Amino acid sequence: MRSLGKLLFDGLDYILCKMIKPDMILNSITSLTEEEIDKLITYYGIKGVILDVDETIRYNMHGITKDNNKWLDILTTKLKVIAVSNGIDKEIEEELKKKNIIYIGFAHKPLKKNFLKACKLLQLETHEVVVIGDDILSDIYGGKRNNMYTIKITNKKKYK
Repeated sequence: MRSLGKLLFDGLDYILCKMIKPDMILNSITSLTEEEIDKLITYYGIKGVILDVDETIRYNMHGITKDNNKWLDILTTKLKVIAVSNGIDKEIEEELKKKNIIYIGFAHKPLKKNFLKACKLLQLETHEVVVIGDDILSDIYGGKRNNMYTIKITNKKKYK
């Protein structure tokens, strides 16, 4: 049974989804296939990714899953990738560093500052970057207000 807090959070997320529209919605990051990544590159001119960490590439504060690690390996061969998180986790930072992915923690998303910092580090313009994350306010609204393509990850499987 879900708690009252979880129900309220889900309700708020639903309302925000009606007002803030991501460009794409997927069940998990691994649903973004190699072919779809190629389409983002070809049709939208995407050259880089700002990737959320918690509940996007890892779940319930655990490490990055094996499937998500494989997906990251594919992603980094096609696009420049940077992780931007409102949390701070040195273990995740080290794990991403091994994949040559820069990690910006304590980012205060949806504020513009660290979205723009990420673009500067990637040496890309905002319209060349896709934001991928699970949170409609922090990730999707943050990306939208910076003129970025956005992909919302619902992670429906994590609640099973």
